[in-house]
Amino acid sequence: MHSSLLKRWWRTSLVVLFSMFSAEAQVDSPIYKTYRPLVPSSLIRRSDVSTNVVQLFILERKAHAGDLEAQHELGLRYLLGEGVLADTAKGAFWIGKAAERGLTEAQYNMAILTFNGWGVEWNPFRTFELLIKSAEKMPEAQHLLGMFYTENLVVARDWSKAYSWVKRAADAGYQPSKETVKDFEARGLGLPKDTTHKRDVKSSSQQTYTGKLTLGFVFQDTETDTAAHNDATILRDALREATPQLRQALGFVTSPTNLEWDSTSIRVIQSAAEEGSPEALTILGRNYERGVLMPKDPIKAAVYYLRATRLSSNRAPGLLARLVQQDNFLPHLKTQVERNDPDALYVYATLAGLRLDYLLSKTQFPITEEKGLELLQKAVEARHVQALVELGLCYYAGRWVKEDRVKAVELWNRAVAMGSKEAQLRIAALQVQSARDEYSRLAAIAVLEKGVQNGSLLAQVALGYCYENGIGVTRRWGEAAKLYRAAAQRGSKDAYAALQRMHDAIRPTDPRYALTEIP
Repeated sequence: MHSSLLKRWWRTSLVVLFSMFSAEAQVDSPIYKTYRPLVPSSLIRRSDVSTNVVQLFILERKAHAGDLEAQHELGLRYLLGEGVLADTAKGAFWIGKAAERGLTEAQYNMAILTFNGWGVEWNPFRTFELLIKSAEKMPEAQHLLGMFYTENLVVARDWSKAYSWVKRAADAGYQPSKETVKDFEARGLGLPKDTTHKRDVKSSSQQTYTGKLTLGFVFQDTETDTAAHNDATILRDALREATPQLRQALGFVTSPTNLEWDSTSIRVIQSAAEEGSPEALTILGRNYERGVLMPKDPIKAAVYYLRATRLSSNRAPGLLARLVQQDNFLPHLKTQVERNDPDALYVYATLAGLRLDYLLSKTQFPITEEKGLELLQKAVEARHVQALVELGLCYYAGRWVKEDRVKAVELWNRAVAMGSKEAQLRIAALQVQSARDEYSRLAAIAVLEKGVQNGSLLAQVALGYCYENGIGVTRRWGEAAKLYRAAAQRGSKDAYAALQRMHDAIRPTDPRYALTEIP
């Protein structure tokens, strides 16, 4: 009874931990539901305490005597605190014992523990080896093996192997794999050469992938223009890292055809945007572009797209490019710049700051470094909050001005006084590394933790760095990888690079872990 129940619990938890569903499946998956371990209701009478003690005593004796099922069961009890004080290390010890001796379920569960660094050191290479062992009998393991072959972190990306493993799990009836197979087939990834589909897709060698479907990442659409107008995709992006309030505002719609909500929803989305959610910023930009529940304002739309792009949005750059290339956008922007409109000044300057000024080639108002700085300073003088943040980034990186991080923090503090959560998070990210006293460092950690809870991608990356290096927190690579993975899924190249760095630090010399990507 217990083994069956706990096995189901671990399988359910795995879906949450790896976030490996296709975009369509993610909206309705357990990822977006408050998860609690399966435990008896407080209304159900428990058996006599002495009986539980006897059962545990017998179970421990069997485990020490080498009974595989007993070792696995005892490990799960320690993990869940069933009849004993919860102890992750003891749980991992006993599950590891059963895994070493070949119990398939134990190998699978141990893969979860090593992937997350629960009770053992974080080691995705060990995870891969355990999944190989359990894959012959478990479609869940087959699915995850397929995902490992997509991300180019543990083993080289190989779309053929990825599709083969996921298809095998789908054929065994595993629902997440069925959804993922649809994504593979829609994009022509890893399919046998003689396979044809209704949709005409490019060959994998002709396609460019930078985000990929991975254990925690998502497919970047291959047709940028299509993705730029795909409101359903934008909504799914927002749901992936939404707070409960934002998820409620978005309505859990599985296949939306537009982004039209009521004013209450928009207020929640605006709150998420100010907390640093690139997905929410993208939605607001889209609504300003289309005039949904707010005045149609292409320049305001560009402001939100630029903010989302600065925070590593997957979708905003394509939407921004399409907006800027519309025939009437640049003349309108130029007119508003000449009128010293703060939003227009910010847009013009930030396009140059993000090296997107090539989009302005149609206008006769070219952007030089001096001109970009002049426009940005004008916007700052007009008390434009985002211009303050952007000018702070200029001083922080030494772009257009001499590097001066004290000046950067001064500008960000001014933005914080005007209500900027992004500026507050940027200051916190600096303080965890540079604070001279423990109190300031802990206060900065608290700001980052709150930012993560509220959907800030910037906070995810910064807090991941803290856990990776033990800055202000106990060094835990499993937690760092979790945060980096969540941020990389949302488009952060810095987070993906951090994952690569962590994997390379412990990469075995075994040739199968050499990263030579297969088209």
